[in-house]
Amino acid sequence: MVPEQRPSTKPRTRRGLLRAAGGTLAAGVAVGATGCLSSLPPLGRGQSYGRLEVPPPDEPAYRRWLPAPSTFEVHESNYAFAYREPAPVDGGEPEEFLGRRAMSKSELDYFGLGESNYDRLLETPFGIVVEAEFEASTATETLAGSGYEPDGSYRGYDLFSRSDVPRRAAVRDGVVVWSSERVHDRPDVEALVDAGAGDRRRYHEENEAFARASEAAGANRMLIVGPDFGDPTDTAEMGADAFRFDGDVAYQVVTLRFPDGRVPTADRLERAFRDEYGLTEEAEVFDVRIDGRLATLETRVPLGEPRDLTPIEDPPQVTWGAEFDADARALTLRHETGEAVDTEWLWFDAETEARPGMIETEPLWTDERGIGPGDGDTVDLSDRPDVTGASVVLAGDECCAFRTLFDYGLGGER
Repeated sequence: MVPEQRPSTKPRTRRGLLRAAGGTLAAGVAVGATGCLSSLPPLGRGQSYGRLEVPPPDEPAYRRWLPAPSTFEVHESNYAFAYREPAPVDGGEPEEFLGRRAMSKSELDYFGLGESNYDRLLETPFGIVVEAEFEASTATETLAGSGYEPDGSYRGYDLFSRSDVPRRAAVRDGVVVWSSERVHDRPDVEALVDAGAGDRRRYHEENEAFARASEAAGANRMLIVGPDFGDPTDTAEMGADAFRFDGDVAYQVVTLRFPDGRVPTADRLERAFRDEYGLTEEAEVFDVRIDGRLATLETRVPLGEPRDLTPIEDPPQVTWGAEFDADARALTLRHETGEAVDTEWLWFDAETEARPGMIETEPLWTDERGIGPGDGDTVDLSDRPDVTGASVVLAGDECCAFRTLFDYGLGGER
């Protein structure tokens, strides 16, 4: 629903808004997910104990794409990642599920087929892997027509790159591997391709805790996995938080793998989940079980009535581009390709040296009601020498309704 008035331009802290926006996947997924969980109420506000019949997960086939930390020249520490099986939504899904989905979708470039057509989407610190039924030409033609340049080939994949915000893509039939320096902590599409081909040791082949936790958690409609994740007792070595769906009910399932000799009792876990761990606010009955070094929390979430989602709840998938004329101090932002965007929700946010971290929005495309591929807008910064970076954001009337779509540093990294 489009708001009747523009949001206030009164400065608000970037951190406060992003925390309040709720829901996240993506680069730094462990940190982001912790933030979204901490914004939710702990158990004990209307939930009760009870045995649940939760549908089983699918096999964790996504593990084939995950490189082992030891295979990098500078050894990576154990890392977090997210996995989704995208599908259309109607607004009746749990709020936490919708929030995580929105954050994930807002960070993706557009590859010629919409996110809801993906079969599987894996998000890692090194990049994302999209698997779906499509011919490589669908993605390669979209990339070539939206600011990407051909950049050779690798292991049967066609490579593309762009430099405004450094991004790379590797494409073959049925697969896109993509990285962005804006989104990913350690972009490396080759590492993902190598792991997928079986020519690089994989995460679960090296890390027993991850192997056991991921085997138990399996594949789900939505999943987050990482070290020290999801455990209100702060003792688990690996954790997973998943959503599964069955008819008119959703289930949120948390799986924890503990070190030998440090498995808490069921009573302790129940108290910790009830007092400290936030689940999606619609959660009803929940169940805690321990099997050896694995603990599982399951909760049932009845689906709500379908409703229209705002662009913040269901953001457009767009490839954005930018160009900065340093002499004229003019910044041009472009909708390169992807879904249409309602400009009533679209704003420019300037980052300044004097007020870092503050959000000060101004409208974009003021003469247009909606924009699509090929549309651009130029922001005059000639009288604002202190601006060091810019973002394209979605913002609504409510103070906490906010989502970043694109970041760009003016002559340097942000």
